[in-house]
Amino acid sequence: MTEGASGARSDMSGGTGTSVPSAELRLRVAARVACTEAEGPGRRFAVWVQGCGLRCPGCCNPEFFAREGGESITVATLADELRLARDLHALDGLTVLGGEPSEQPAAVAALCRAARALCLGTIVFTGRTHAELQALPEARALLEAADTLVDGRFDARLREPADGRRWIGSSNQQIVHLTSRHADPALWRGRDHVELQIDGAGRLTAHGAPDLLRRVLKSMS
Repeated sequence: MTEGASGARSDMSGGTGTSVPSAELRLRVAARVACTEAEGPGRRFAVWVQGCGLRCPGCCNPEFFAREGGESITVATLADELRLARDLHALDGLTVLGGEPSEQPAAVAALCRAARALCLGTIVFTGRTHAELQALPEARALLEAADTLVDGRFDARLREPADGRRWIGSSNQQIVHLTSRHADPALWRGRDHVELQIDGAGRLTAHGAPDLLRRVLKSMS
């Protein structure tokens, strides 16, 4: 057992293991949405992790850089939320964004395994490249548990064109299919959009294509 990026103790053995998360394994989470169509193909449970040491200039989520922010949640709790959301919303998958998921690899891998056990696809957006993750022994479990990576540092000088790939920030980033689950190129074509959601406590959340989201929020101010 070692200390993960969130400070929680994590099983970093690298194996796929069981789909039932350890009761003490925790993930530091910046935000989560039970059902969205703005963070990958189909209806997805989206989790934004807290903490990122890469700090790409122009990142749309700089408030997620600090490791001490967000909320520490057990992966078992998130897996229960995922199961309930799947049953309620007929989900297609789980998307993990950030922040930087590869800085909490054991917990993210465990959550992805829980999603797979529910027959859901898994997509991980990471600022590290596939090759960089392959060189990190602690990331092996994450690579084994993800169906698709969207990898590479965001580069504000190379923004993905409006008629390019959906959900991709900059043209240098790659879609790496580790399984065939999301490999159909048609899934990644089309126009980006944003979503505004109001939760049970009356809180408004907004997410989706960053540039479009900024315009929408500016028009509401």
